[in-house]
Amino acid sequence: MEIILASASPQRKELLKKILKEFKIVSADINENIAGKQSDAVKVAEKLALLKAEVVADKYPEALIIGADTVVELDGILYGKPRDDEEAVRFLKKFRGTIQRVITGIAVLCEKKNIRLVDSETTLVKMRDDISDEEIENYVKIGEGRDKAGSYAVQEKGDKFVEWIEGDYYNVVGLSSAKLRKMLKEAKERWDLGIDLSP
Repeated sequence: MEIILASASPQRKELLKKILKEFKIVSADINENIAGKQSDAVKVAEKLALLKAEVVADKYPEALIIGADTVVELDGILYGKPRDDEEAVRFLKKFRGTIQRVITGIAVLCEKKNIRLVDSETTLVKMRDDISDEEIENYVKIGEGRDKAGSYAVQEKGDKFVEWIEGDYYNVVGLSSAKLRKMLKEAKERWDLGIDLSP
């Protein structure tokens, strides 16, 4: 069975390689404007992941589509990808010394077989409180954190901003491998799919 990752994220691609031997990538363009106060960050992350999967499933109804989307939540406010460097600096200054919730929604679906699994993983991230404005501005200037929810990436230079992580580290990178593996295993068993999961 053909499996498609509905994301152009290089981090998600690398993480998926640990679970699946074969898959292809088809980028899903959706409106990810989620800035501002939201009642349920988990629902927003799951909805965005599902939207991404649905966009690709329309073109590939027989394939198993994996959609994922990450949001960062602090004090009831959701932060997606920054619009520009100025906004990225603003995000990072706001996160300084705080604990954020990093939530990645995951959707697994196949139109033809009526498969629709949606879940999410939440990880807590504590940002150092002694990060200088200059450090933040230099980080943003070199392009790190661009195209990342909340403007930082733990697998790159942004990890120097992080004091501790509680929960699934890979969820902050962009995809909870453990959660996705569990969802794919469920889909394989419930719908008798011919997919080859790595051990």
